[in-house]
Amino acid sequence: MQWREVIDEVLRQTGGLATRRELLARVPETVLDGYVGRRTVVRVFPHVYRLASAPVTDELLLRAALRHTGPVAALSHTTALAVWGLMPLGRPLHLTVDQSVRRAGSVDLVVHRRLRFHPEAPQCVVRRGLTITVLPRTLVDAWPLLPAAERRPLLLDAARRGLVNPEHVRQALAERPNVGGHRTLAQAIDLVEDGCQSELEAHGVLNVFRHRSLPRSVGQYRIVLPQGPVRLDRTWPEVKLVVELDGARHHTSPEDRRRDLARDTALAALGWVVLRFTYADVLRDPDLVRRRVLDVYATRAAQLRVG
Repeated sequence: MQWREVIDEVLRQTGGLATRRELLARVPETVLDGYVGRRTVVRVFPHVYRLASAPVTDELLLRAALRHTGPVAALSHTTALAVWGLMPLGRPLHLTVDQSVRRAGSVDLVVHRRLRFHPEAPQCVVRRGLTITVLPRTLVDAWPLLPAAERRPLLLDAARRGLVNPEHVRQALAERPNVGGHRTLAQAIDLVEDGCQSELEAHGVLNVFRHRSLPRSVGQYRIVLPQGPVRLDRTWPEVKLVVELDGARHHTSPEDRRRDLARDTALAALGWVVLRFTYADVLRDPDLVRRRVLDVYATRAAQLRVG
């Protein structure tokens, strides 16, 4: 009997990955261990094998992680963030199981235990054929594992793309009150609810627009212009004052400048005053930005009273 052919058949039937139990159902243990010893068959994670000739892709590793634990687990933490498309896949991979489940991890695979965890809705979803934790819980779980500088931008990006609702993230955070970085995550959720869609806007809100000297502003204020509906970064509707924050990504090309000018002209025609600031303005001299906004606000308020 050609044992290699049997092993190939088992792996073909199981999508290129097979557990030790599946292989031993067809191949003697000494034969399997011989193939493993000769590196013809390679262990991906404990008790999960592939052929050495099979290409090692991210999808294969993710599937192997789930095969390691069986149907009781879901990809979670930074691994689930990668499946959600919010960051590159890194190592180690992360899985979550119920607290009652005993599964050992490995150097490249971390198994987390969670009370009353079920790898199905509403706690989990299937994406790209992989069971993963829902995004609000994923963000909370992954928060302390992310570099501090990447945490808030990632949440802002997810919210800007419409992948997550800030209220759902807040609910997930309430379930894990002791998670590392709780205060900064709560603040980031608050910034999303205040209309922030970028780090520039977040810096502006924290360092400029929430200062006690300024009246309260509205983020992502919706207005209909002749060219269609738009959302404005920060507004004081009572005096028709707009502040637009120009990041380098979307406001540097000639086409970007033409679009901004057309929008500012349309706003002016409706009686709005537009102030524009750059990332450097907000970071280097928030006091100057604040003074300019306050001066224009006061002038506009006086004009409207006179009118």
